[in-house]
Amino acid sequence: MTVKPTYEELEKRIQELEKAEADCNFAEDRLKKIFDNTQDAIFIHDLEGKILDVNDKMCRIYGLTKEEALEVSIEDVSSSRMSMKVLLERWQEVLNGKKLLFDWEARRPKDESVFNVEVSIQMVSVHDEDIILANVRDITERKQAEEVLRETKQRFERMLGAVPDMISIHDPQMNILYSNWQGYGAVPEEKRLLGTKCYNTYRGFDDPCPDCLAKNVLITGLPVQSEVQLPDGKWVDLRVIPLKDKQGKVEMFMEWVRDITDTKNIEMELKSQKDLLEGVFDAIKDVIGIQLPDQTVVRYNRAGYDLLGLTEADVQGKKCYELIGRTSPCEICPTSKAVATKKMETLAKYVPELEKHFICTSNPVLDESGGINLVIEQLTDITEKKRIDEKLQQTQKMESIGSLAGGIAHDFNNILFPILGISEMIIDDFDPGSPERESLKEIMNAGKRGKDLVRQILAIGRQSEQQPIPVQIQPVLKEVLKLIRSTIPANVHIKQDIQKDCGAVEADPTQLHQIAMNLITNASHALEDDVGEIAVRLKEFDLETEDFISQNMESGRYAVLTVSDTGSGIADDMMGKIFDPYFTTKENGKGTGLGLSVVHGIVKSYGGDIKVYSEAGKGTSFHVYLPVINKTAEFEKSEKNRPLPTGNERILVVDDEAPIIQLEEALLKKLGYEVSSSTGSIDALEKFKMDPYAFDLVLTDMSMPNMTGEKLARAMIAIRPDLPVIICTGFSERIDEQKAEAIGVKAFLMKPILNRDIAQTVRKVLDEN
Repeated sequence: MTVKPTYEELEKRIQELEKAEADCNFAEDRLKKIFDNTQDAIFIHDLEGKILDVNDKMCRIYGLTKEEALEVSIEDVSSSRMSMKVLLERWQEVLNGKKLLFDWEARRPKDESVFNVEVSIQMVSVHDEDIILANVRDITERKQAEEVLRETKQRFERMLGAVPDMISIHDPQMNILYSNWQGYGAVPEEKRLLGTKCYNTYRGFDDPCPDCLAKNVLITGLPVQSEVQLPDGKWVDLRVIPLKDKQGKVEMFMEWVRDITDTKNIEMELKSQKDLLEGVFDAIKDVIGIQLPDQTVVRYNRAGYDLLGLTEADVQGKKCYELIGRTSPCEICPTSKAVATKKMETLAKYVPELEKHFICTSNPVLDESGGINLVIEQLTDITEKKRIDEKLQQTQKMESIGSLAGGIAHDFNNILFPILGISEMIIDDFDPGSPERESLKEIMNAGKRGKDLVRQILAIGRQSEQQPIPVQIQPVLKEVLKLIRSTIPANVHIKQDIQKDCGAVEADPTQLHQIAMNLITNASHALEDDVGEIAVRLKEFDLETEDFISQNMESGRYAVLTVSDTGSGIADDMMGKIFDPYFTTKENGKGTGLGLSVVHGIVKSYGGDIKVYSEAGKGTSFHVYLPVINKTAEFEKSEKNRPLPTGNERILVVDDEAPIIQLEEALLKKLGYEVSSSTGSIDALEKFKMDPYAFDLVLTDMSMPNMTGEKLARAMIAIRPDLPVIICTGFSERIDEQKAEAIGVKAFLMKPILNRDIAQTVRKVLDEN
């Protein structure tokens, strides 16, 4: 029998049921709140696809009321562009128990607007009933962000693709994560690029490159840059840039590679051109300086640094005038003038600090606005040219003196000719030892000195050639000392020590006279107005092999002429210059600088040498060494006592000077010759033409008006080729022995001519003809 529950039990049970109902209602309410307030739209379908329930989110995003939502189908809330076939296939997959997640294009039925959703759909069992639960999330903003990201990526790729350089991104393991199109073009088409090792793809290495810059970037986190030459010869500018995370750790790196082959080639070409220009710049002999307008030096060429004895570092920032020890600009400055005028300026200047003469040219370099950027200065050293010009001027003076000397010599020789000739003719008319004979000797000696003086004048003017002959030096010194004694102050004592048996030398007497005269005159000038002594010594010296005076002198015997003075001496810095042409220590106008130079040249031409010793305050000594000839010379032998050769031939004498005609005519007649004379060359030629064989010899002067002796000789020889002709002249500028011989003249005599010379020459020519 069934026991009925008590009232209390029923009441308790009712309470339990009420509580369970309340709990159920609370849970249901809570689930509904969650269902309605979730961020996703929720669809509950039966297995046929009918919508059983939706939450509030679904109504809001689709723009429907709940009642309207329960009436729509899946097709109603899907975009017409979406394939229903695909949807049905996915629905079937869900019915088969598969959970799906996919993006879908949804549609709002009322306004037909389309938006993007993410759909999560699965089949679930509730109270033994299978239903389809679909979560739909509005992803419109995400899609928009993805689209923006996609467009940004496309722009980025287009931008990098347009860059002519190769840009790639790598991970720390050297895998290529990204590359622009230039990177793809750097490898063959059959090679993959992304995901490969850069060193294998680009270089074919199995391990990272030995010179890999990325290694340092990964270690230091700092970008690096380098110019690299590839195996194929190309040059690239490689930059590796680290890409870091928020913590500053390098998570990737970017390589930026630019082909600089053309630029590098241009750089190398420019460097080559620069080196060439630098070489040319430094090879220029003139000094080239580049300066700022304020005369601050930028640089010089090699000639400039050599001139100043400085380096490029020494001149940086210095003013040009500071480099030569000045504190202010030069008084004459072409750069200052060029800056003022903005034109090229050229001038000549002497720089005492450098002891040089220059032609200075300053050329301003102007900018577009007409301002001065730089000034190019060129210095041409004309010191040597200046010296040569001065020598040339002096030479021209000497040539003028020579020309003047030639004219004087001609006239002077014509004057001396009758003096010597007449004295020589009448000296024998007086008894030996008579006063008259001695006077005539003095006249003859004076005439001979005059003759030698003319020869010396002509030698200075280079108008005559000197022929060395055996000469005793003692008589020459005696004559020089006698001549110079009257020209030096009385307070200067001359001391003589002349060895009488000193051997003869082979020289020209006039040049020996010139050597002694120059040395003794210089000694007297060294004493000036002071009391002092000049010593003149001559001795013979035996030079042995071990003795060293000069490397140009051979061993043997030498005549040594020494001229000493007790003057102030020669300064050490002058010793090396005293034999230079035109060098003189005398005041302007008191010396030519030629004396010692000429002496030096004469001594050297004779195979000798000249040495000088000097001490400040104690005087100077010149030692002239001349080789003594081996053969014994006979000087002024008794040949003068032999009778003059005579004859009876017919001689035509031609000269425009009447006294000379008379002298020559008297001498030749005295020697037995038949003489006919003429004071004009035209008259003489007419006389000759009347009877060319009326004369056995013609003796003619060279310098005559209307027709010279040379032309007269040519005309006569043209008429009679076997005619012997002798030409006499007081000046040999127009004719010498070689010219005379070339035109058929048999002999050539220099005035003034001694009677013996005329007699012997006439006889010799007649005998040889």
